[in-house]
Amino acid sequence: MAQGLPIEWGVSEERLMLRITVMAQNPEEVALKVEGWLCGMDVGLLEQEGERYLPPAKQLVLDLNGVQNIDEAGVALLQRWSGEGVRLRGGS
Repeated sequence: MAQGLPIEWGVSEERLMLRITVMAQNPEEVALKVEGWLCGMDVGLLEQEGERYLPPAKQLVLDLNGVQNIDEAGVALLQRWSGEGVRLRGGS
């Protein structure tokens, strides 16, 4: 191991990853599965991806069961989307 790197360096890199998967898509509803850490720049990534599916004719559903951590920006996005009719499933 290189000097100066934390012992958990590899784990931290993996832990901070965000994965977004389209689970269902039809004219009425799009369901996205969100996994990992919803933090930092990845909040913008989720926002960008979600905005693709937010036309008024469609319902956006986010499955948050695989989310391990959410920072303040992530919470703010989810609160805003919830107020706009996005359905949030799972998570705690």
